[in-house]
Amino acid sequence: MCSFRWCFLLAALALTPSRALAEGRSIARIDAIRMGAQRGPGVAVAAAPRSASIEASLSSQGFFPRPPSVTMSAGRRAGSFGSGLDYSVTVLQDMSVRGLGGARSDAALSLRRAVDADVQRMRLEAATRAGLAWVTALEAEEFLRLRKEALAQAERIVAAARARVGSGVGQPYELAAAQGDYGAAVAAGLDAEGNLVEALAELRFALALPAADAIDPAGDLYATDEQPLDEAKAIQAAETGHPLVSSAQSRVAVAQQEVRLTHAVLAPGVSVGGVFSREGDGTTIVLGMVGFPLPLLDPTAFESARQRAVVHVAEALVDRARAEVDRDIRLALHERHHMREVREALRVHALPAMQESLRLAQVNYAVGTQDITNVLLARQRLGLAQEQLARAAAGVQRADIKLARATGTLLKGIP
Repeated sequence: MCSFRWCFLLAALALTPSRALAEGRSIARIDAIRMGAQRGPGVAVAAAPRSASIEASLSSQGFFPRPPSVTMSAGRRAGSFGSGLDYSVTVLQDMSVRGLGGARSDAALSLRRAVDADVQRMRLEAATRAGLAWVTALEAEEFLRLRKEALAQAERIVAAARARVGSGVGQPYELAAAQGDYGAAVAAGLDAEGNLVEALAELRFALALPAADAIDPAGDLYATDEQPLDEAKAIQAAETGHPLVSSAQSRVAVAQQEVRLTHAVLAPGVSVGGVFSREGDGTTIVLGMVGFPLPLLDPTAFESARQRAVVHVAEALVDRARAEVDRDIRLALHERHHMREVREALRVHALPAMQESLRLAQVNYAVGTQDITNVLLARQRLGLAQEQLARAAAGVQRADIKLARATGTLLKGIP
């Protein structure tokens, strides 16, 4: 068992930020959003098909669905008209008559546009994740600071209780209660430090930084942008040009071009070729060949129908994307107002009253007119109010990021 003083020193060491946390790379919120958009998880995955789409575009020209075929035959002829070696060579080339080159070119172009739209969507999602991770890390740092202050307050209450008990004015249970409160403050501080480690790990991942890098979210948790917002314009912008909707629409275009490409590839075309043959008696024959399909059935019907099913799914996903954007922006607008109201209620009404309550309880305890229970309760309630205010301030920051994401303006001005 350690003495109370040694326990306090060990707790102070445990709650002291490591060198990596204290001297890490400083990252502001705009930096986190920019880094997340540029290299966050998923951005590289979304961009991966881009090179293949460019290659497909370069290889799309031409109306030959297949390479030419060559058929060779040879054999010996024997009969009453003589004998000798027969051989022939037949060359055939199939040609599409349904715009194969154009279908391929348009399909490659729609794929490239879909990749670009998906990259923009993923940039927005990655930037949102990075911004929210930054807020969480900043909130975790503030919680650790508040709990260090609470630990210092608990230490002062223990010192006051020890002095009263030592002088014979106080009762031994007062010191025990103060020490128990101090122990709870130590545990709360350790919990806050663990939360900070987790928050920084998530922030590093969201920014695609090495797991061992030291970083420090730089900013004021309680400072937010209070400029007026034109809600009607925000809703209109979200419903018309949101990257989530644009990405879904691009997938419809890809599916439609796949239907057209399937129809062009599988449809029978014209066969053009020639035959050269030499018979065993020395006769030489040269023939030209043209083949036309008979319009008795459509061999593309099955595959085209299957591709149209993909089109219908993609069109339904566009409607769902619009509904999601509509839901998200209205929730974000409500959250923006709501969290500001909660923050102001705590900052204006709750926190000053709690601070005054603790001050009066400490004064009354010092002069012996109140029990230590009131002091401990006032300290705990003040700590709870401070943490609620920090949580509400972080909620305001998150609401602003979510609203910018919902309106599709989070990356405005960010390359």
